[in-house]
Amino acid sequence: MTENILELKDINKSFFGAKVLHHINLEVKRGEILGLVGENGAGKSTLMNILGGVLGRDGGIMKLQGTDYEPTTPKDAQKAGIAFIHQELNLFTNLTVAENMFIDELPKGALWAVKYSEIEARAQEYINKFGVSTTPKTKVGSLPMGIRQTVEITKALMKKAEIIIFDEPTTSLSHKEKDNLFKIIRQLKEQGVTIIYISHILEDVFLHCDRIAVLRDGHLIGIEEKEKLDKHKVITMMVGRELSQVYPKIDKSIGENLFEARGICQGKAVQDVSFILRSGEIVGLFGLMGAGRTELMRCLFGVDKMESGEIYLRDKVLKKPNPQICIKNGMAFITEDRRQEGLLTSKSVADNLVAVKLNQLLGSFGMVDREKEDLFSDRTIKELNIKVHDKNTQAVKNLSGGNQQKVVIGKWIMREPSIFIMDEPTRGVDVGAKAEIYSIVNQMAKNGATVLFVSSEMEELMGVCDRMLVMCKGKIVSDIPRELYDQEKIISYAIGGLN
Repeated sequence: MTENILELKDINKSFFGAKVLHHINLEVKRGEILGLVGENGAGKSTLMNILGGVLGRDGGIMKLQGTDYEPTTPKDAQKAGIAFIHQELNLFTNLTVAENMFIDELPKGALWAVKYSEIEARAQEYINKFGVSTTPKTKVGSLPMGIRQTVEITKALMKKAEIIIFDEPTTSLSHKEKDNLFKIIRQLKEQGVTIIYISHILEDVFLHCDRIAVLRDGHLIGIEEKEKLDKHKVITMMVGRELSQVYPKIDKSIGENLFEARGICQGKAVQDVSFILRSGEIVGLFGLMGAGRTELMRCLFGVDKMESGEIYLRDKVLKKPNPQICIKNGMAFITEDRRQEGLLTSKSVADNLVAVKLNQLLGSFGMVDREKEDLFSDRTIKELNIKVHDKNTQAVKNLSGGNQQKVVIGKWIMREPSIFIMDEPTRGVDVGAKAEIYSIVNQMAKNGATVLFVSSEMEELMGVCDRMLVMCKGKIVSDIPRELYDQEKIISYAIGGLN
């Protein structure tokens, strides 16, 4: 039997008096890939943050390679050979790739000047080694999310750690980038590196992990060799109940045209895009990374200015659209980057939930009606099952990634929009929460709204959407009704293989 590189015994942790980890006992073998799964708020990131020196534990013992392990800072964990790739990126967007990769140890020369030629040459070596599609001098802020994620991963891998924790590392990666990541992970395993892999994508967990550990509500429910488990059993362990219908159905009718895009253009990213959305309709938008999906969504909501084209709401042109005008006309937009664009991370859950509804909550003398605010925020927290200890004091940044995403969705639902643009709305969300989000989307459609649902997960779009638009190289290349869904054809359209 392979020796244990890491042992966690009776680990406990509480926040604000509420216990989030209950007597966790976990052994990790040297050179294995351990999958760690569970619903949002189950305690996965908290447990790994304790291991990574980000959080202190309330009780229990940690042993690393047989000796007591007591990290008080992330730097302690790094020195002990533990690297942590967080779910949210920790890059400085105003710095170059090379500067980000060596930010902890910038080599200095005369008068403490940074040796840029040295870090750029070393950065190029790692870029070549790990197949990153960028250059050392490129500003991180100019890179798409997928490439930024790869830079973050490369930054951790170059530390030569013995244990690497991946927390939802593929959420922003293209299929090619995912394949490259898993190739690197397999190589690391062959070199004896231990991987703890946290993901909501169970297909990836079963494909690449040796064992799977399941957390639920801060308890370790079980840990087994993957051959002894199946997807259905793991889901049941995660949610504590049978989840018979991941993609719930609802009786609804599709009615009149609510939204129309005509000839939308923005450089090479969006080229002469036209389509119609009808009331009660859920329309999927699929495409590979770089197809122009996000750029199109930002144009439709007026975040970025379109070069040409028109938007119609109920047959009336929306002139010079910007977010304020779009919101006023019943539109809502969930950005793919919740941390930078979707949330006020230092503000409370309640503050975030009412952020786009404040003008509807004003009472006498222009003051916010606190009773109405509590009513709407409490209802949204309950409907979306947002796990929060105190909505008025707990900052959104202290929620799990999935619960943060629920807050993003919840704030828009509170406005009861008629046109809902959702760019990767279930990214980083567990299977139970996904089913809840799908039910909410269905209910919105039943109530007469139209939903444009952007996702990189084809199975998700096929399960949720009435029809699917496929985008390739800035253009809509196919409009497919549900009854004609075919995975191979959809992929072929997406890569430009069919006309």
